[in-house]
Amino acid sequence: MKRMRRITAIALILSVFLSLAACAELNDDARETMREQAEALTALMAECAGDEAYVRLYLGSNGEAKALIDKIAKAAWNQYSEGTVYVLKEGAIEAFLSASGVSLKDFSPDVADKVRQSVGGSVPSAVASQAGAAFMAAVSVLRTGCVFQADEAFPECALVFLKYNRDYGVLCSFVKNDEDIVSASLIPAPADCEKTLKRVLGLRSLFARNNDYFEEYPLN
Repeated sequence: MKRMRRITAIALILSVFLSLAACAELNDDARETMREQAEALTALMAECAGDEAYVRLYLGSNGEAKALIDKIAKAAWNQYSEGTVYVLKEGAIEAFLSASGVSLKDFSPDVADKVRQSVGGSVPSAVASQAGAAFMAAVSVLRTGCVFQADEAFPECALVFLKYNRDYGVLCSFVKNDEDIVSASLIPAPADCEKTLKRVLGLRSLFARNNDYFEEYPLN
């Protein structure tokens, strides 16, 4: 009897562990969707950077940011050389909010969805902010995004980093709501920003004291 209880307990623990691990799995369809969406948004971002009228409309007289945008426009954006997907496990956003003394249960379902998307989508900006005020001004002009329908297997929250050239890459966040609608948001980022990204994702206490809240996958 005791042995049976022990086996049952072990099975229960394993099932909980496996269910948590599965939350961060990335299937081929989701991976390909992220790649396609990120590449399409990158092409739009590069086109915006090279459109003088668009930049003038949204930037104004910020000379330092304009110089950065000009440099971004002249960079090569045809094919990325390195790609990585960071999938946040279920509960990562809630853990971050909990560290701030907030729970999604404090909000109505619609407001909770908005908060979840805001927190998940803010990671690229948190990374880009480390590059300085002028870069953030350029980011505000060149940010692109879209909304699309996904399936149940698509991750709740994920980030894609694509390195395109020696100086720049892009960061794209994907946040899914309860109706499997995904909001994607992409910004230019320094080519060497992955260390900062990993720090923001968990190695320096944004979501946790370690990286237990995300999984890393190559995007070849």
